[in-house]
Amino acid sequence: MPSDSSRQCFDAYVPHEINGWEPELHVDTWRQISMATERCLELAGKTGDRPLAAEWLLDRAESIASSTIEEIRPSARRVARAEAQLSLFREPPAGTEMQALRNVAATQAAINLAGSGGDLSIDDLRSIHITLMGEDDRIAGQIRERQNWVGSGALGGPLEARHVGPPPEAVEGLLADLVAYINRDDGIPLVRAAVAHAQFETIHPFPDGNGRTGRALAQFMLQRDGLAGAGALPISSALRLQREQYFDALDETRIVCDPHDPQRSQALRPWVEMLARATDHACVLRERLSNHVDAVAQRWEQQARRAGVRPSSGAFRLLKMLPQHPVVTAESAAVLLSAEPRTAQRAVSRLARLGILEQRSAGKRNRVFECADMMDAFTESAREQPAANLTLDVAASSSSLAALSGRRSEVAAAGICGALTRRGEQCRHPRPRSGGKCPAGHHRP
Repeated sequence: MPSDSSRQCFDAYVPHEINGWEPELHVDTWRQISMATERCLELAGKTGDRPLAAEWLLDRAESIASSTIEEIRPSARRVARAEAQLSLFREPPAGTEMQALRNVAATQAAINLAGSGGDLSIDDLRSIHITLMGEDDRIAGQIRERQNWVGSGALGGPLEARHVGPPPEAVEGLLADLVAYINRDDGIPLVRAAVAHAQFETIHPFPDGNGRTGRALAQFMLQRDGLAGAGALPISSALRLQREQYFDALDETRIVCDPHDPQRSQALRPWVEMLARATDHACVLRERLSNHVDAVAQRWEQQARRAGVRPSSGAFRLLKMLPQHPVVTAESAAVLLSAEPRTAQRAVSRLARLGILEQRSAGKRNRVFECADMMDAFTESAREQPAANLTLDVAASSSSLAALSGRRSEVAAAGICGALTRRGEQCRHPRPRSGGKCPAGHHRP
């Protein structure tokens, strides 16, 4: 936080450690968390871990929105074509499209890490950052060795910054505490994700790219704790709509107080509630996009059957792959189909005649075929949604909270631990004594 600017000095903010801290939140906050969690689990239960037709779209909706929060604003169509330019022709696009593509890769890297089932390490965070920044960037994966800050005002330095991160010598210890907190398997997943994201952004461990890396970290936690199912949960699509309020909510968590002061939990409330609303919004968007892609795929199949395309043909098999590969060439289609180039060319041409694929440019000389329907859905996902979508039905969440409370009573009667695991399930180990731990390490106050 800035000091008196006339003295030309400033104070760095060093947060309290979070491992072992359990915030005490307001009942209205718990209601919002409960409702958002229930919606996540319901949606994840519909898809499980099986591949999702809309997974390509969801990963990019989240990543482009995360980039937009940082004022990196490529269009959705340009990103899709730039991705084809890079993956199909090995031609790196310039400018914001490449930055957005690296954000897609960083988000997917975080999701893949969550699927591995192992603990998160500082090196994993560095790896995500390298993916985001690009291996050729000299700061990629480098824990900062200099003081940094967020925002600089008219003076262009830390004196008017909205946040001055902890000094470099404190960063390694704070990161070690952060990953220890993340690797625990107790607590409420959404609260844990909120605490971890706020702490990461406060530490600001890298010279640049902290916001995007921090939102990729949130995807890691939501995936690992069983709230997201296959593909990204596009919470950044909601946070983007209230960008300044998002930054303000993170700022409010940076309170100066004793580590056990109730004000510390109170300061977290605006951010936890905002993340709950963003998660609820993301579930709505995810379901809408998934239903749209499923409907489009079904319409394609009906269109192909009416045109006499046989289910065993290359064209029909390629059609089934288009939701995950909406931009193709004859060469890439041959790889997808494990077929001869001539067979793949016929498949692409057949789908183009049906209007399912359209020829476009990717770069100066490269011609590709893209699914207009998928590109339209991609563009729609990148548009701003009404702010009303960010509201939660608090009254409806009361019944959800009551159901959770009822389950706690059943847990006590059954003599089991009942703490939530990373997968959002109840621990079935014997209930520990007060002040003790169950065999899985869950603490009972």
